[in-house]
Formats: sequence, structure tokens, C-alpha cells
Amino acid sequence: MPEPHQPSLPRIAVTGLGGYARHHHLILQRLESAGLCRVVATCDPSLDKLLAQSADLNLAARGVNLFPSFEAMLDGIAGAADAVTIPTPIHLHAPMHRACAKRGLPVYLEKPPTLWWEELESMIAAEASVPRATEVGFNFITEPARQALKMRLLAGEFGALRVAAFWGRWPRPASYFQRNNWAGKIFLPGSEVPLLDSCVGNAMGHYLQNLLHWAGPTAASFATVLDTRASLYRAHAIQGPDTVFAEAQTATGVVLRVAATHACPPESEGHAEFLSCEHAQLHYVTDRACVIQWTDGRQETIDLTTQGNWQERNFRRYFGYLGGAYAAPVVSLRDCRAFVAWNDLIFTATPGISSFGSESISYYADGAILAPHGIAAAVQGFAETGRWPQENSNLAWARPPGRAHLADLPLALAKIRALVRESI
Repeated sequence: MPEPHQPSLPRIAVTGLGGYARHHHLILQRLESAGLCRVVATCDPSLDKLLAQSADLNLAARGVNLFPSFEAMLDGIAGAADAVTIPTPIHLHAPMHRACAKRGLPVYLEKPPTLWWEELESMIAAEASVPRATEVGFNFITEPARQALKMRLLAGEFGALRVAAFWGRWPRPASYFQRNNWAGKIFLPGSEVPLLDSCVGNAMGHYLQNLLHWAGPTAASFATVLDTRASLYRAHAIQGPDTVFAEAQTATGVVLRVAATHACPPESEGHAEFLSCEHAQLHYVTDRACVIQWTDGRQETIDLTTQGNWQERNFRRYFGYLGGAYAAPVVSLRDCRAFVAWNDLIFTATPGISSFGSESISYYADGAILAPHGIAAAVQGFAETGRWPQENSNLAWARPPGRAHLADLPLALAKIRALVRESI
């Protein structure tokens, strides 16, 4: 395979100008000023409108070529770009990635790459001939403190890892699910490919990948999930779940737990990763601190406030990979297999998506935010102790989980279609 073009500055094309693409532009503008890249093109179907809102990006002065569509941009940058960033809605990732792969263009792809395992496999196959692999922009794997702790974990300093868990309470108003045509959807109308937008697949998907990283048997690997139990709920009037409880067994015997919700009191907002090891427990809160509590009474606190901007760090690392400084991206499409499979098993395992019921819900922000009774304690308690909500007699909304195995993935589509038939 011929070596890719290795310029002194990687030439980057950005898909989109509004939404999350604007965040890409702002980060890349800073990196361009630091002499680390050059943005050569961007595109958007609402180009004229968004240009009026993007004067701070100085696109014309920086020589950024403007295109009215993604396809026009790809045609226009032939031979003049080294990578494309794709910060678009989830359902556009696979077709846009495929279009880049046909032109031999590497991609920095925002997470999740897709939430459907068969589509992920098609994306992996599509990029087989591209000289540099895709980087999937999971936020936190490149954190220096996280990497250092993973090495300490692998060295046996904390003893065997038994449980890796995450709890997240991110309240979202009704408008969050009304902001576009795909939020909270299991399928888009007319599509045969599951979308599966949810708190664990999308907004808090970073943290599921973090758990798989903690449990991975080597420094750069991610654990494989063999079995999962899950129960899904909804408070908002959406097709999919806004609340997820799931527990999985990995191939190496580590238990993974996740409890996440977009339906909770505003004052309960927060999140944390929790590792239970043979000799210590670790509480890791991104951008704040990691507290290590040893079984012999010692305590260690690691400051996480000085690790820098995660997106900037991820781009810097990918540019290094494009230039040959690293052998592989931090998170490749192949590295997402366990994440996507676990997400699909969560939907396959659940007996259904249960409604919390109006009698179990309190309302905040003039009724825009819905919070089931006891949800804050149930989420954190499950992640840290493994106590399922239905084991608490005070939670009238709680239902037992269902179960699925990795071998059930071929059956997932039928199960997920059934969830839609049962939905509102």
C-alpha cells in the first residue's frame, strides 16, 4: 500500500458549518493559529445563512474554500486535503464515511460512529483501502491521567479489576428531544437501519467506551461484552428510552454497569466513573478529580482540571497519526465493536421500554423536565452497588431486567422492531 501524502501541515476539510461542526471549526482555528494544521474547505446546505453567523471564523481570510454540499466539497478537494472531519447527525455518519473512503480520504468521525453493529462492519470494510484509519472522537480516552491510571491498573497496583461502572444524571427538557428529526428515535421514518439514539449511545456514550477501556486487557484495547442485562424506561414522549440500567459481563470476567438518565431533577445533575478493584476503589469525575480509596485506609487524589481541552487533544493526536508519529488512532472503528455491540445488546435484552407513569413523575422548569420519583438515588445506587431499581420496594415504576448474549446479535433487529411497535 503506498504511503499517504505527508505534508508539514495536515490539510483538513470540515463537514458542516453550524451545529457541532462550529465547535470543530473553533478548535481547528486555534490549532491552525498554532501551526498544527490548515483548514482548506467546509460545506453546508445552509451556507449563506451560516456564513453570516460565522464572521469570527475568518474563513475567507484563511483561504477556506466553501461548498454548498458534502459531495461538492469532496469533489472540490480532490488531491488537496489529507482528512475530513464529520461532526454530523449519527444517521449520516456511515454514508458520509463511505463517500470519503471511496476517495481514499481518512476521517475524524464524531462519536458514535453508528449504533448498529452491521453498519459498523460495513464502515470497517469500506475503509480497508484508505491509507490512514478513521479516528472516532470519543472524548476522554486520551486523557493523560486516565492513561496513567490504566497502566497502574494493568501493572496490578490496585489488584484485580472487579467492577467498572458509570452513573450519569443529565436532565434534559422536552425541547432537547424536539430539536431535530432524530433525537430519541429508535428508527428514522422509512429507514431499515436502527438509529438507537439514547442517553447511553449518544450523549453519554463516551463513558461506555471509557468503561470498556478500563476493562481492556492491554493499554490500548477495549473489553468485549459477552452477556448483558438491561431495563429501559421513558418519562418523555419519545420513541426510545431516556433512562437506562444495564449490567454486563466481559470476556475477562469484569462486571460493567451503567445507569444513565435524561429524566431527573436539575439539582441532581452529575456523573462519575467507579472502579472496584481488589485493593482499592477509584472514583473518577472527568475534568475534576480522581479519588483513590485504598482498602488499608490510604487515600490519593489526582487533579483532573489541568488536562487541557479534550477535543484539541484528540485532534493533535490524530494529526500525529496522519503524519506517521503513531501506529494507530486512539479509537479506531474496530475499537468501537464492543461499544456498538453492547449498545445493541442493551436494546435486545430489555423486556420493553417501560413508562414511568404520570403518578411517578415530578415536573421541573415549568413542566419541561420530567423526573421519576427516586431516580437520582436509583441511578447512583445501581452503578455503585449493583442493586437493581426493582429491588427497592419504594419505586413503583421499577421493572425487572431482561438478558441477552453476544450470540443474540443476529436476532437484535427483530427485537428492536418489536420495541418500536410497543412505543407511543
